[in-house]
Amino acid sequence: MTETELSRSDRVNIDDAVMQIYEDLTKDTNIEQSPFKTYKDVFMFAACLGYRNGSRRQLSSGKKQTIRREVFTENDFSLLKAIAISATRDVDILLHLGDILTIAEEYAHAGIQDLKVHLLGEHGHPLWNLVDLINSTYRRNK
Repeated sequence: MTETELSRSDRVNIDDAVMQIYEDLTKDTNIEQSPFKTYKDVFMFAACLGYRNGSRRQLSSGKKQTIRREVFTENDFSLLKAIAISATRDVDILLHLGDILTIAEEYAHAGIQDLKVHLLGEHGHPLWNLVDLINSTYRRNK
């Protein structure tokens, strides 16, 4: 592992500029208003959505918030690894945790903007907008 990977491998970065979206999607105890329980849940969905839409966006060089690696389950990491393999078309990416996390961060950074548009920018409750987003994605794949 490189020095860069060692210094960042226990954290997932979120650009501070989008933290309000994470907050809006998790802060309310009413699930219809805040359909996600944790920032990690928002991150995972945003990463998958960014990947699904083929959108990656580098994080700015400014301030970051982090999610500790321990918050992520083995299943979460399996999904992030699969995304990284697909994105790079190279299984050797599995040898570089820092690169896997960077890829996930970039997909999540793009995907969080889509979540904002679909969940917070549409009329209605964010939970039902999320259901509509999932249903429309499912129908597109049929």
